[in-house]
Amino acid sequence: MMKKLLLLSATILTLSINAQSFYKGALVVEVKTGIEIYNIYSNVTQTLWNRTRDTTYTDKAADTYFGYSAEYGLHKYVGVGIIYNAHKFITQKDSVSGKKQDTRANDFALVVNFHPVSTKKFDLVIGSDIGYSNFKLKTFDKDNTTLKGTGMSMSAYINPRIYFGNFGINFKLGTPYLKYSNVTTNNADFNKDNTYNYLKLSKAWSLSFGIQYRFIKNKAEAPSTKAQA
Repeated sequence: MMKKLLLLSATILTLSINAQSFYKGALVVEVKTGIEIYNIYSNVTQTLWNRTRDTTYTDKAADTYFGYSAEYGLHKYVGVGIIYNAHKFITQKDSVSGKKQDTRANDFALVVNFHPVSTKKFDLVIGSDIGYSNFKLKTFDKDNTTLKGTGMSMSAYINPRIYFGNFGINFKLGTPYLKYSNVTTNNADFNKDNTYNYLKLSKAWSLSFGIQYRFIKNKAEAPSTKAQA
C-alpha cells in the first residue's frame, strides 16, 4: 500500500512539473488583429534641368491588420513557425477628389520564438520574425496614380498567452519594421523626373489581440505504465 502511495505521489509531482502550455511537439495556431503606428521615411531622387538631388520625406502612418500564424515546438523553450499579416492603412479624404487613399500591405514571414516561462495556463513568448512584404497605394488623383513596392519586413515582440485547456487568448506588443527598396508608379510623367530609392516604415509600435488553439498532446504529461501499476 505504501509503495503504491509513493508511486502515486511521484506521478502527481511529475505531472505538475511537466504541466506546460508549450512543449516539444506542440502545434499552436493563431488568429489575431491589431493596430500599428509608424514613422515613414521616403527617399526620392529628383531630376530637374539635368540636375539631380536626393530628398528624404518624413511622415507618420497607422494601420489596422489581421493575421494568421502557426508555430511548432522544436524544444520546450523554442518554437518556429510562419506568419501572414494583411494591413489596411488609415488615411484621410483627399481635399480635391473627396476620396481616401487606399493603401494596403501584405507580409509573409518566418518566426522564431523563445518560451522562458511556461506553465499549464500561461506561456510567455519573446520572439522575432523576418520575411517578405509588398504594398499598393492608390491615390485617386486625376491620373489615378498607383504606387507599388516590394521589400522586407521584420519585428521583435513580447507575447503573453493565457490558456483555458487547449484554447487561449494572447496579447502582443511589438516593434515592426518595413523597408521597400523596389518602388514604382504607373505615372509616366512622374517617373521621368522622380525615382524612389526606398520607402521605410520604422520607429514603430504595434499592439494586437489574438486567440490561439494548441494541437498535439504533451507526451511528457502522460503517466508511465510503471507508475500506474
